[in-house]
Amino acid sequence: MTIAGSDSGGGAGLQADLKTFTSLGVFGTTIVTGLTAQNTQGVYKVLEVPLDFIEAQFDVVMKDLSPQFAKTGMLANSAIVKLVEKKVLEYSIKLVLDPVMVAKSGDQLVTEDTVEALKSLMKHSLITTPNKFEAEKLTSQKINSIEDLMKAAKTIYEEHGVNVVVKGGSTLGGVDVAIINGNVITLRGDEINTTNTHGSGDVFSAAITAYLAKGETLENALRLAKNYVNESIKFSLSLGKGHGPVDPFAPVERIVEREQARSTIEKILWRIEKEPELLTTLLDEEDKSNLAVATSYGDVASLAGGIIRYLDKLKLDGPILVNINNKVTEVARKYNKKIVLSLTVTDRLLKKAEEGKIIPTTSGKIGDVIIEGGRAYLTAYNCEELIGKLRDLVK
Repeated sequence: MTIAGSDSGGGAGLQADLKTFTSLGVFGTTIVTGLTAQNTQGVYKVLEVPLDFIEAQFDVVMKDLSPQFAKTGMLANSAIVKLVEKKVLEYSIKLVLDPVMVAKSGDQLVTEDTVEALKSLMKHSLITTPNKFEAEKLTSQKINSIEDLMKAAKTIYEEHGVNVVVKGGSTLGGVDVAIINGNVITLRGDEINTTNTHGSGDVFSAAITAYLAKGETLENALRLAKNYVNESIKFSLSLGKGHGPVDPFAPVERIVEREQARSTIEKILWRIEKEPELLTTLLDEEDKSNLAVATSYGDVASLAGGIIRYLDKLKLDGPILVNINNKVTEVARKYNKKIVLSLTVTDRLLKKAEEGKIIPTTSGKIGDVIIEGGRAYLTAYNCEELIGKLRDLVK
């Protein structure tokens, strides 16, 4: 369950939470605490939801669907925070508290009495996830290094009696420091050069909540959520005129596309095995070919060992793996091609080029066959196009 405000731009708030829940395979419910007129450039107007309506949402959701885990987002004033605390205790909700107090810019978003109310709510939370500036607010300590992150995390853990992960953000190389049941954990992400980080904090806390709901321990949920938000930032979306949103669907879509790439290779290999002359005609005897299929996320699937020709037969060598170090993978990445099949530069191939049946290229920009390192690499966008080109070559 997410207890948060709505982002009309769709990049943060309960919209980001629900995308994350769905992506990770849990069913999300919402307690809407506020509405914002918001886009990638900023928040222009806020409408706070009346307390009685927030309470009504809690009651009808909990009495019917009974979610065990919840996370907070925007709680705009102290009265809303106190109501959330009351309902968390009433329904014994295991809470991931994202203490939205200070923006990534360092600007304070709530009043001092709301900060004090959030401190009270922390004591009834499973974990809290302040960013660097929020941790500074909670501890009155400046954070300029990873060592400072550790000191702040320790202070919050000891003073507020709550598990904590302090997010270092891009200024500290994507490093976060957590203290879980007294154990210090350092979470490291990639240093990603992007300003498209809108919603990253929401996605992180939502991912922790989702993994907890799926039965992970708190420490495992943290580590998995860190990897998840790292992928979401890495494949963030350049939308709007301001700071674009992270993409909480990217981690799952990346896995799906990898499996689709494997499936495409299997389909092509099945077609070639039915018509082995499509490849044996284009390979020198005892030569080896390989096949690569790339995804939009930059992953490349290929055969571990390749396709070996002996006499008029073909032998498939090894399983289909992703992102292994071989030449066909290198060519697919270098020239940004969807499907690449390596071939021998045979007289037949050269003749077909002279006849205009194929267009060889060394730049990869225009043409069917990339010539590199004494090998030919036939390219295509899909299985049918590749098989069609092979049939044209062997006619």
